[in-house]
Amino acid sequence: MLFATVATRDYCSLITGNRENGTGCDLLSDNGFGSVGSSPACRTKANMNSGSLSDSLIKAWVNLNPSTPWANQLAERIKGLPFGQYLHTAPPRRRALTGHIDPEQLSLWQTFQNFSMGEPSPQTADQGDCALLSKLPLDVRMIIYEMVLGDMIFHLDVANPRGRILLQICQQPDTINEPVHQCHELSIGRPSSAPGEDHRGATGLVPLLVTCRQIYTECIKTLYSANTFEFTKHSAAFRFLKIMIPPQRLHDIRHFRMRMQLPHHPMINNRSRRDWHDLFAFFTHEMSGLLSLRLAVQMLQPAQVRIQATKDTDGAEWVMPMMAMAKDAYEKRGCRVRFVTGGVTHDLIEMFKKTASEHTTEPTEVVLELASIHLHERIRLSLGGRG
Repeated sequence: MLFATVATRDYCSLITGNRENGTGCDLLSDNGFGSVGSSPACRTKANMNSGSLSDSLIKAWVNLNPSTPWANQLAERIKGLPFGQYLHTAPPRRRALTGHIDPEQLSLWQTFQNFSMGEPSPQTADQGDCALLSKLPLDVRMIIYEMVLGDMIFHLDVANPRGRILLQICQQPDTINEPVHQCHELSIGRPSSAPGEDHRGATGLVPLLVTCRQIYTECIKTLYSANTFEFTKHSAAFRFLKIMIPPQRLHDIRHFRMRMQLPHHPMINNRSRRDWHDLFAFFTHEMSGLLSLRLAVQMLQPAQVRIQATKDTDGAEWVMPMMAMAKDAYEKRGCRVRFVTGGVTHDLIEMFKKTASEHTTEPTEVVLELASIHLHERIRLSLGGRG
């Protein structure tokens, strides 16, 4: 009974977060859905910095202004990018990852502390009667875990910026790169987390994870590293990355895809410039295990107009951060970065390698700039700019 209590509490701590202090929200449930932000605690504990507060004040000022079009036009000159408030959100209190704890290795003081605690400490019970754990070596078990939990594409969507994040397993992975890929319907109903629920969208992910602490500890990383996470909105993506999951798990994600909108040019003001640079710094430093990254960007009309009117040599400034990130990630671990605009996919590494082969005597900084100029040209043309 003690073991079951400990295992369940630890699982909930990582998957759903600590409800008492509001540091986490639902991630996965057995019917294939997840949620975040449905409780006031989830929202109040986000602790947005002064930058996001300024965005809120700007929005309030626009709504109160008698000339809304004029106010919107003026606000665009000082607003940051939509994902900026999430990038600069203080993460929830760091939660320790699940690990094996052998009671025999605890010191006398640690043992005393455990008995003094109001709730049991995490311990791994002996699993000698379990054939999976006692007879199969770990490397074989890891293969089994990957076959059960891996090789899937998770579609994560949200009905509104503060709504519940919903998860569905992709039913048409072969068409994932097509311009219109719709293999599921967005549901806004509150899903049940009952493990045995007979639901057409059931993933079957949770039962294995909550079987016991040892299995959970061995296979939880596979859930992140062996699957592709595809977000249809940046609000869902960054709430998932910055609030829902423990920061330590960001490194475990290997394949990440996101669709996002740019309402205005990334270099229109200092706040937008900061947000744009911080976006690729986030992928570089916090998601340092990525092997593939795909960003599909919808440029809204103000952004399109400015990009089309910008010389490629000048436009290289805003393209350079993602080109530098792509080069760094590829050299460190072979990560491929693709940027999609106007339905055209730009392979940043192929572009950099081609530029490097044409300018073999130039230093890396010059090659980066030339590749960025070429990328800006391709982006501009994909948005209807003239050649």
